[in-house]
Amino acid sequence: SARLDDVEALLDQLFSYARAMDPDLALELEEVQLVPLLEHVLAGHFAEFEAAGMEPELDFEDEGVSVTADREALARVLENVVANALRHGTGARLRVVQRGRTLSLSNEVSDPASIDPEHLFDRFWRADPARGGAGSGIGLSVVAALCERMGLSVAARLDGDVLTIELSLA
Repeated sequence: SARLDDVEALLDQLFSYARAMDPDLALELEEVQLVPLLEHVLAGHFAEFEAAGMEPELDFEDEGVSVTADREALARVLENVVANALRHGTGARLRVVQRGRTLSLSNEVSDPASIDPEHLFDRFWRADPARGGAGSGIGLSVVAALCERMGLSVAARLDGDVLTIELSLA
């Protein structure tokens, strides 16, 4: 049932959040090739992209770019950002752009006025809780916590009706 799936997704997010915030969590930093990891994450959402009528569009300046990160944690970061775009995005594409040490994921949103990029990564913050729907407000806080633990930074910006999540791969 859909309700059981929602509970399972919430438990998964809570578990991810608890792990990301655990000071004893040992991250294994290594050189991770970004493109294969991102392709794996995107492929895992193939059915959801198809159902949403959305298509990922990749634009990499350097397809061999790598980042010093924990592979599993970086996969979770990408997973959460992609899931957020699928859950809250509108339009026909998720645009993924890499320039230098920056990876940006952009998609259109239906109600940009309800989004505050300053609070997007706050725990339990949701653009418009009154509209109901999916989402716990945990996913992007996990992104921020894991990025911080790996020495990466993440930010959000809104340009008209396009939301961009930007990872600095320093």
